Amino acid sequence: MNSILIRQATLQDANLISELSIATFKETYAEFNTEENMNAYLAKHFMPEHIAAELTDTALNTFFITFVDELPAGYVKLSTANIQSALEAGKPIEIERFYILKPYQEQKIGSTLMSYCLSNVIRKGFDTLWLGVWKQNDKAVAFYERWGFEKFGEHIFQLGNDNQSDWLMKRRC
Repeated sequence: MNSILIRQATLQDANLISELSIATFKETYAEFNTEENMNAYLAKHFMPEHIAAELTDTALNTFFITFVDELPAGYVKLSTANIQSALEAGKPIEIERFYILKPYQEQKIGSTLMSYCLSNVIRKGFDTLWLGVWKQNDKAVAFYERWGFEKFGEHIFQLGNDNQSDWLMKRRC
């Protein structure tokens, strides 16, 4: 049985989160996008300086890192920065990133992290958890649906110079 640890990230984790972000994003999306668009997106969003700025803004962002047998396996970023107008009134929070390295995806690490995430947002009084997921990522869409998320709209996700379509999904907490 693997040992799983989830902990809140700190500023000292900026490099680790940057590495996890780049690795998981490439694993998932590199084969579907040009190298130029991938590099542009990674450089804009996943460099350690950018991650450090996000980690510093604790009023808007919370990161949790998951470790399996003391090795980093993924992380989640929760954010209150972008609230969709289509959400009903209340206290929503976004799963802005939910990234698990491929070797850990079949080990139910995502389910463990989602359960932890839900407990955290409920404890903090949020009533709606929402996210955007690439329409062509059937595996992720199915995962979120298993967790009770429903589609409520769509939006454009800008990857380099490519406009891609995401489903917006939500669930009540």
